[in-house]
Amino acid sequence: MKLNKLFGIIGSVHVPSSLIAAQAGTDGGSPAEKRLEWLRSQLIGRDLQFDTCFGKRLLTYADHTASGRCLRYIEEYITQQVLPFYGNSHTSDSSCGEKTTRMVHEAREYIRRCVGACPEDALIFCGSGATAAIKRLQEVMGIAVPANLRSQVIENLREEERWVVFVGPFEHHSNLLSWRQSIAEVVEIGIDADGLVDMEALELQLASMKYSNRPKLGSFSACSNVTGIIADTRSVSTFAQVWSLCLLRLCHQKSLVKMLNFGPYVEIDMRSREEEGYDAIFLSPHKFPGGPGSPGILVMHEALYKLRSFLPSTCGGGVVAYVNGFNAKDTVYYNDIEEREDAGTPPIIQEIRAALAFWVKETVGYEPIDLHETIYMKMAMERLRETPASKFLKSKSKEASYPLLLGVFLVTNRCMAVCGQTAKRSIRIQARRLLLWLWSIWPPPPWSGGEPLLHIRRS
Repeated sequence: MKLNKLFGIIGSVHVPSSLIAAQAGTDGGSPAEKRLEWLRSQLIGRDLQFDTCFGKRLLTYADHTASGRCLRYIEEYITQQVLPFYGNSHTSDSSCGEKTTRMVHEAREYIRRCVGACPEDALIFCGSGATAAIKRLQEVMGIAVPANLRSQVIENLREEERWVVFVGPFEHHSNLLSWRQSIAEVVEIGIDADGLVDMEALELQLASMKYSNRPKLGSFSACSNVTGIIADTRSVSTFAQVWSLCLLRLCHQKSLVKMLNFGPYVEIDMRSREEEGYDAIFLSPHKFPGGPGSPGILVMHEALYKLRSFLPSTCGGGVVAYVNGFNAKDTVYYNDIEEREDAGTPPIIQEIRAALAFWVKETVGYEPIDLHETIYMKMAMERLRETPASKFLKSKSKEASYPLLLGVFLVTNRCMAVCGQTAKRSIRIQARRLLLWLWSIWPPPPWSGGEPLLHIRRS
């Protein structure tokens, strides 16, 4: 288990190359360090200064959990190599259409290789992030219905037809609320003493006779947005496969992994054919360095697609082989899942941008990222321990120990979007009391006259 990135691998908070070289035992001119230096040089806004309550400050971007930063290389590539030849990828008769179609196909295949997809897996670009990807999965599985029809549909479902969805203890709202609003029954698995998915509780739920004759699905975040603790998704997946073979011969249990803020920093290897593999993954490439503006990604095994005998989740141009203007029943849709689920003009530039963001990640490599993470974490913990008022939340596992960082710039509305269920279950501190507690332990800045920035009535 490792900690999620504290500040990301790029940004104005920058560890000198000499320190990296000393920690890594190199001369500072290693290929990995040169790639990182190049990456930093491409960051748009790297040297930007802005006005703060402390005066002029160099912009320090520490919100990579929310979104990545744009890179000059990618923007220039799109401007020079993509936009001049832009055409609709549904048109291959023109030179621009043919070139654009080829670039889109190459981008799709490159991403498939980067995530370890097999030929039976379908890659679908969805909306603007993982939220849309999860929603699309629910649609193609046939469990997403309009809110005004949900109660009626559930009432008319036989119990053995209704999916049971198991979710983890630190799910982002995108991986919780939409499942709740589907026709599936959602079962939340708690945390163990180390802050991880409670495998014993999951085993009890899977063994429960209550769900013995129903289709089951597990949708777990690969990493907590709050604590940075990485879940052992391989164990969860293997665990699910074992139970599916023993108890679910008629309704194979699926395991899904959500890599919303985790994907930019680690190797993604779906391996849906293998016992430890995933049946589907969700990604938000806009969180990658160079990824802002890219769409969400859903990679799913074809067995999850339940609309082959029905209409696609969205009907429109590009998904049909033949349309009869006089008889709707004669409409012929493509059989290939990726074609069936790509109605309308696709987000062409966004898809290419996502592939370029993956290329940047693969070019930098994983070892430099891990090394920088270790160094940043060591520096942060050493500085924080010098502050008497600092308090840390830690798990019992030494490797999984983590800090909860709070300060003037970090107490924002992002807390509610990021924390989700973890904030309510693990921390169990109401937001209002949390702010009061902060000001009770945090020395006010000298310019404030001894008053807190937020005036809250103490009661």
